[in-house]
Amino acid sequence: MSRVFQVITFFKAFTTGLMAPVLTLALLAHGASITTLSLLLGTYSLSIIAMEIPSGIFADLYGRKKAALFACLLSVFSYCLLLAANAAPLLFGCMITNGLARAFSSGSIDSWAIDDAVANGRNLTKVTSQLSILESVGLAGGALVGGWLSGLGNQYVGNNLLSLLLYVMLFFLILIFAKEHWEPGNVLQKNEAFRIGMQIKDSIGFVAQKGLMRVLLLIVFFTGVALFSIETYWQPALKALSSQTWLLGVVSFAGFFCVILGSKAAELLLIKKTDRGTVLLLACKAMFGISLIILRFQIQSSLFIGTYMLTYFFVGGGSVIENTLLNRMVSPGLRASVLSLFSFVLQTGGLVTSLLGYLVSAQMDFRNMWLISGILLSLGAVFFALIRFRECPEAATENAVQLPDTGSAEKPPKAPSYLTETNP
Repeated sequence: MSRVFQVITFFKAFTTGLMAPVLTLALLAHGASITTLSLLLGTYSLSIIAMEIPSGIFADLYGRKKAALFACLLSVFSYCLLLAANAAPLLFGCMITNGLARAFSSGSIDSWAIDDAVANGRNLTKVTSQLSILESVGLAGGALVGGWLSGLGNQYVGNNLLSLLLYVMLFFLILIFAKEHWEPGNVLQKNEAFRIGMQIKDSIGFVAQKGLMRVLLLIVFFTGVALFSIETYWQPALKALSSQTWLLGVVSFAGFFCVILGSKAAELLLIKKTDRGTVLLLACKAMFGISLIILRFQIQSSLFIGTYMLTYFFVGGGSVIENTLLNRMVSPGLRASVLSLFSFVLQTGGLVTSLLGYLVSAQMDFRNMWLISGILLSLGAVFFALIRFRECPEAATENAVQLPDTGSAEKPPKAPSYLTETNP
């Protein structure tokens, strides 16, 4: 991956990390209440879901660069609203624009980095791992700096101002230095409505094909449920086991570090076992689920922290394998659209977690969400693995099937079997 995209990926994640430790506190300081807090966060998720697919199609049709620049402008506007906010209406505007920015940046920048890697003949597995590691390092560094900035000024103005300034910097960095290797015009038709309709049809047709794609969609949904459950409840669970609040920052940093370790381990495994990606993915997801189940029953802070770190090791490993398999399959003309669709599925899993978590926490211990989501994810992974070995008993020596990378929005051929993998 080129140096420019490394810098963009790092600072985008760093800026997210700056607000991660104080986001809910900042909303409360700017006029939110405990009652409206969940509505604000729900509005953010719904904004992402509403625009994930349209933003990906926009990036495929009009260019990754335009989508990324628009995301930066939306982020700047969002942080300006937060600075000015003193009541709920402005906060809702802030969360809506923040969600829209997240939607436009999620598919465009990742797809752009992959396009850049392919254009320069770089190894796709290594680039995918680099993206995951840079994001984790950026989030971890941002969280540490954000924790320090939270003590400066009122209403967490230090976190807010630095985030705003970094997005202004990212805007000009992308505008001046980032180059787009793939020309969207190569895959467009003249009629606007026709080409947008065809892009939607091709994207949905691609992800609806039988084989590995359907497995990835379902696994991503279960991953969304599991991931949002641990991110929502690990802090109150740890505070119940230990009154030392400084542990929150340390454990958060440790979790990001384990994501990096898992990402690197997955990269090495994929290089050595290029034809076993699906097996590695399902194994990683099963272990993620089992780790959540174990986490549910931890009553000592040290064991809780150790299990939490193990869980995020499998989060990092599974993410690299999942993204590598997906990027091997999708052509450049559909990449941003398909990545946005997968992000949409992940966020949908998060919304399901919010609703289910409300019901569970009202009736029983909120940590039972880890038990439920862990069972769903691990059983889902085992189920798909059984199907794989039933339909492909020669999986240990299987050969990957390559989908043609046409660089257009034409519909790729269907995978020949339920869990067929593809290589670039």
